[in-house]
Amino acid sequence: MRFWTRTLALAALCALLGCSQGKGSSDHSQPSDSEAAPTLFSISGTVTAARFAGIDADTNDGQAPATGNNDAQSAQAAGNPSVLGGFVSAQGSGDSGQRFANSADSEDWFRISAAPGQSVNLRIHKFDDKSPAAVDLDLYLYTPDDTSNPVASSTGNSASESIAIPSQRDFLLRVVAQSGISNYTLKLDTDNNATNSPSVSQEFVPGELLIKWKSQPSAQWLDSRGLRSVRGKTPHRIASYRLSRSDSSPIDADMEFLHLTASETLRNKLRTLAAVKKLQRADLVEWVEPNYRYYSTLTPSDRQHHLQWHYRQIQLPQAWDVTTGSADVIVAVLDTGVFSAHPDIHDKLVAGYDFISDSADARDGDGIDNDPEDPGDKAFQDRSSWHGTHVSGTVGAATDNVTGVSGAGWQTRIMPLRVIGTSGGSSADIAQAVRYAAGLANDSGTLPVRRADIINMSFGGTGRSQALQAAIDDARAAGVIVVAAAGNDNAETEFYPAAFNGVVAVSATDYNRDKAPYSNFGSWVDVAAPGGDMSTDGNGDGYGDGILSTHVKEGTSPSATYSFLQGTSMASPHVAGVFALMKGTNRQLSPQDIDALLAQGRLTEDIGQTGRDKLFGMGLIDAYKAVQAASGPITVPVVSAQPDSLNFGSTHTALEVEIKNIGADGARIDGDPVAAVGWIKAIEALETDSNGFGRYRVSVDRAALPDGNYSTQLRFPVDGSGDFELPVNMKVGGAASAADAGYLYVLLLRPEADKDGDGSPDMKVVAVQAKVASGGKYNFNFAGVPAGEYLIAAGSDIDGDGKICGPGESCAVFPSQDFASPITLRKSLEGQDFVVGYDNPIDSGAQKNMTTQGL
Repeated sequence: MRFWTRTLALAALCALLGCSQGKGSSDHSQPSDSEAAPTLFSISGTVTAARFAGIDADTNDGQAPATGNNDAQSAQAAGNPSVLGGFVSAQGSGDSGQRFANSADSEDWFRISAAPGQSVNLRIHKFDDKSPAAVDLDLYLYTPDDTSNPVASSTGNSASESIAIPSQRDFLLRVVAQSGISNYTLKLDTDNNATNSPSVSQEFVPGELLIKWKSQPSAQWLDSRGLRSVRGKTPHRIASYRLSRSDSSPIDADMEFLHLTASETLRNKLRTLAAVKKLQRADLVEWVEPNYRYYSTLTPSDRQHHLQWHYRQIQLPQAWDVTTGSADVIVAVLDTGVFSAHPDIHDKLVAGYDFISDSADARDGDGIDNDPEDPGDKAFQDRSSWHGTHVSGTVGAATDNVTGVSGAGWQTRIMPLRVIGTSGGSSADIAQAVRYAAGLANDSGTLPVRRADIINMSFGGTGRSQALQAAIDDARAAGVIVVAAAGNDNAETEFYPAAFNGVVAVSATDYNRDKAPYSNFGSWVDVAAPGGDMSTDGNGDGYGDGILSTHVKEGTSPSATYSFLQGTSMASPHVAGVFALMKGTNRQLSPQDIDALLAQGRLTEDIGQTGRDKLFGMGLIDAYKAVQAASGPITVPVVSAQPDSLNFGSTHTALEVEIKNIGADGARIDGDPVAAVGWIKAIEALETDSNGFGRYRVSVDRAALPDGNYSTQLRFPVDGSGDFELPVNMKVGGAASAADAGYLYVLLLRPEADKDGDGSPDMKVVAVQAKVASGGKYNFNFAGVPAGEYLIAAGSDIDGDGKICGPGESCAVFPSQDFASPITLRKSLEGQDFVVGYDNPIDSGAQKNMTTQGL
């Protein structure tokens, strides 16, 4: 038994399919004319379309029924998830009997409903990397109410195009043949950071390109392509160029035709992407891209750390390889107080204070006192929020203690200051708490033993208090860094204290690093951090994408637990925790230093518009960059992965990951990666350096697994650093409409003598039946079949070339999709059932006589 090396091509079917001789099978001899007429039998069964399979409604198979899907109005519905076979052509295919023999089928449109965390991948089966302009397919995504301006695109020069779904809603998807003729496979499923070309959805500088040359071009060559050098003329180095006609030259003809009514902003982006496409084909160019920019290793032992995707998003595990913080650094958490008995918090606390002056609001029977314990606010809600406990855990939960969750700062200390009661908090109380945290005179009449280094405030409102602004000014003057949440109203209105001068205002991102749907925004936002979105499960771990931290379980008496919450309240402590790591590395770090490093982009990854923008400020906080900015060059190895986790979703069977050392030399992968579960089928090294770092392919097997979500971690043994663990998630099952593998040809095949001299028996098509799916099934019945040995194959003919099982066409043989076994026919047989789909291992080479015509 072995996988197909390629469909039924230039060699006997049995040799290629790994046929096995069944027990008691007969030889291949047939009765002579003088013998008695053979007894005839029947063979029947059902071919079932693989789950999630779909088909383009107008393929090039002239015999198949068809419905046009060539514009937005006739867009064809596609399922989610789905694996769909299709056909497009920029010109007529030329052969009689083909649907588009004399005219182009230049585009296909599909209607989809999708969400962040998913992507659309287009595989172009006739693409030739030696001649990329010969067959070129592009991919565009639109909202149904605006088909002039794509919200995302993929317009590269490769065998695949990919678009990440930007938001949860209905979309229109457009497959365009810019040149050539090709089958394609379209897959909608979990996003896995598939390699894709630049997109109009990405933020880059319109008209600016970064180019690496194979050899330096002449000034005339550059001028003829409208390229003006910005910097860098050294051969074989990356250089920056500006398109001198980026604001006035027409878009590449195909893009111009497709987007005649696009906005000026989008047209400028399309011009840039058109230039990228053209330059990628130039012999002088090694690579070209728009002007934009782009890791745990020392993984803690906390049992639920693997669910804290939000730490990987901001490269905290990589930062921990540099520093895990310092017990000399204190973060004051101004909030609802703290549940001090929580085992992940208890030993991390320094003395705090309760500044709620209204005893009724405080719910603890008195006014301000030295007890910041959170009594809960259940009297005014269905349950208490335990907000301060959750925020405190993100800042500095006890870490690497084989229990619970991790905190941003393993050693960071927490000063709980209670300012939010059952009716919120007053600016007067909050101002006093700010002063206490800074070691300044305040209404309590006391001072902390040592002031806080950082203040976190995960609350706010629209009132601008001069008293609170003054307290913040005084705290900054004393050297305290102040951080606050931007608010959860999805509004641009200034939200205080985040919008005060001298405060680092933090907006929230979701799992996909987009603005969280609730997050406030505006010119006053300084930086972004994970706040989560519990309405989606983009990473496929079986939980909504909230922020996991310390929490409290209510009952007769409160007890420690862990919960997912979402909000800018959860984003802000990520930033405060990163600043604490920086402060532990450099005790001299001041608020002014933070301002300067933030403005320089040295603490963030720029995920929005180039430079500062309203959604993310200076970008997504990057812990690894931040500790580098505070401490200088890295002197230890730091192992990371791109992507930082693998999510196989419902349909993916193999994914690739790059394991790399982004820190100092001195580490190597020492041995084979280890999987602790049986459904990890294989981990293959594809392209690695002498230290074992590089690209790996991971494959999974869902066979025999019940429906559900599956998670594990792959361990890469690393010498010179801690072993690296890669999170892996997979889903089995999921909602699906009736599958359709296209207009299917079911073939009965008989091995015959080797007429072409290749050493293998030839295959004769004995009978063929053409079928349309009914409820995802194709019933077949071959009658009047003489005794003997046969094979059954089934597949579509999407490109209309008269042969099934071509690249991108559905294909399978009995008894399974990747293994053929001959049938010994001595009596009529029923139940010869098998499954047909697109995800088979055969995808290159020429075809054998698997014809659909002339029978």
